[in-house]
Amino acid sequence: MVSATGHGTVDCSILAGMTPTVVTLDAMRSAMRLAGFAWSDAELDALRPGLERALASLDELERLPLGDTERRRSTGFF
Repeated sequence: MVSATGHGTVDCSILAGMTPTVVTLDAMRSAMRLAGFAWSDAELDALRPGLERALASLDELERLPLGDTERRRSTGFF
């Protein structure tokens, strides 16, 4: 949660409500098609473990307690 105005908190999570628990081949195929890629199922399957690790890492970053960091930075402690 990040305080955008100093009057409360706003959920600025990149992943909020967007990240599936399991990355499916259909979801990857759709995302790649939207991005203009025409990769085979074998190529997408090869990418899946790296994508799942990257999403897990983003999830860990989103959970870091940074509220105090933002408050200190805005008050000049950094």
